[in-house]
Amino acid sequence: MTAPERSWGRYGYCGLAGLFAACVLVQTYIAGMAIFVDPENWTLHASFVHLFEVVPFLMVFVAFLGRLSWPLRLLPVGLFALISAQYATAHVFGSLTAAIHPVVAVVIFWLAVVATKRSWPRTAEAPIQRG
Repeated sequence: MTAPERSWGRYGYCGLAGLFAACVLVQTYIAGMAIFVDPENWTLHASFVHLFEVVPFLMVFVAFLGRLSWPLRLLPVGLFALISAQYATAHVFGSLTAAIHPVVAVVIFWLAVVATKRSWPRTAEAPIQRG
């Protein structure tokens, strides 16, 4: 694997992690809109996740391309598991399990920020070669 491929993998991972964190914030905002403004926004909340739920898979791919550390390679797998937990808790209304749904969202956001912060210094390790 060439240095530019490693570099693009590292930049890609960092960018995807940041994008994922931003999408989680937007998803939370949409949930707030559904609670405080108009319940019709639940439809948008339920469909918006489909636009960014694939990002952790892409992060795994670029983590290997960028030859990132194993913790950074496995972190997106944890994000995917937490997204699965979100689907499970979203369909169990009126129980203690459903109350975990917003807590898991906070954990997902936190892990996405951790992935972004930990991958940021790695982008400088393999600068993009021009030529």
